[in-house]
Amino acid sequence: MFSKERLLKELDQTPTYEGIDPLELAEKLSALFEIGKTPEGGVTRFPYTDEENKAKTLFRSWMEEAGLEVKEDAVGNLFGTLRGTSPELPVVMTGSHLDSVPNGGAFDGPLGCLSSLLAMKAIAKNGKLQRSIELAVFVDEEGARFKNGIFGSRAMMGEAGPEDYKTFYDEQGSSLYDEMIRNGHQPDRIAEDVRAPEEIYAFLELHIEQGKRLESEGTDIGVVSGIAGPSWTSFTFIGETDHAGNTPMEFRKDTVAAAAEFILAVEKMPRRFSETAVATVGKLNVFPNGTNVISGRTEAVADVRDIDREARDAVIQSMKEAAQTIAESRGLTVEIRDGISIAPVIVPDDIQDIIRQAAEKSGLSTLSLPSGAGHDAMTLGKYVPSGMIFVPSQNGKSHSPEEWTSLPDCIKGVQTVKESLLQLADK
Repeated sequence: MFSKERLLKELDQTPTYEGIDPLELAEKLSALFEIGKTPEGGVTRFPYTDEENKAKTLFRSWMEEAGLEVKEDAVGNLFGTLRGTSPELPVVMTGSHLDSVPNGGAFDGPLGCLSSLLAMKAIAKNGKLQRSIELAVFVDEEGARFKNGIFGSRAMMGEAGPEDYKTFYDEQGSSLYDEMIRNGHQPDRIAEDVRAPEEIYAFLELHIEQGKRLESEGTDIGVVSGIAGPSWTSFTFIGETDHAGNTPMEFRKDTVAAAAEFILAVEKMPRRFSETAVATVGKLNVFPNGTNVISGRTEAVADVRDIDREARDAVIQSMKEAAQTIAESRGLTVEIRDGISIAPVIVPDDIQDIIRQAAEKSGLSTLSLPSGAGHDAMTLGKYVPSGMIFVPSQNGKSHSPEEWTSLPDCIKGVQTVKESLLQLADK
């Protein structure tokens, strides 16, 4: 679990970089962790709550202390700008989010925001840049409260308006729109704050890996090659509900058994089409769900992701064919419904090169890898060149109190952000 003391145990092993203070990072990360801290040692910080408001107020004070020009848009996205010598040029944007999943970790989101802040503070000490750099703290990236993830960045880019906000509700029945109003925002004016793609030169986001590759290979920095687009598909096998004791095995039309066969088939499919594709059946709904009842209806919901859209869609098609074959072989029918489908985003080669060069200039090792999770960079990447920097996650843990990245790895990430921003801002 997170603590400042645990972070600082590795202070003497933390590399030194000009303008970057490891102690400052530890203190600020700890201060954010205390806002929304749970008894289990995690963090619950939902959007448009007192906890998120406190975190944003604190972060705003840090941006102001750093000399950034701070503003907040109509839905609560927070921005801090370091002016360049040519402010008329498109800005370099960087940042992440402060909201969390229920009982999440201390690093997911806040480390990205703080890395951008500390990098910009270090840059400000070393003279002027041509382009302005803008730090964005996006609201509601996780989607944990209103089931509407990566929201702030989408609102900023004009992908959703006030009428859309009224369609999302939390478990207490409060709408996203009403909660914005309650927290003093002006969602009806979001059109005034929408950013045109030509206003942004590039976007850069640091994040914990949420996987094990960097740690297992002993690599400092992950250079993200692309962000996988998720696609959800529901497969409902329909058979006959019968008594578990009185129905011979040869006469059964057991939909749970069909779903089990389907799940095992799905597990083997991704590698047939792509090295980076993944497929997961993470949700089952069994009807009537009785111990002594043969299920007559079972729904399996599959999540398929890849940075290659054609390969991802080929996996989905293969799943659909397998489901039909399994159903027919067992005398069942299957209903297939397509759910959400988000296009993957490829990180441009020149942005990857800038990140790689920034890390190597600082003596850090790099590894190219995809992101299987969605991030705000996924939204920005549809409109402007966008890149991501990964730092190692201990044991790959994320979205839990066990989430951990060492102080040395955090500071290596800040340094890579700094050097990357320097290159981008002088182009």
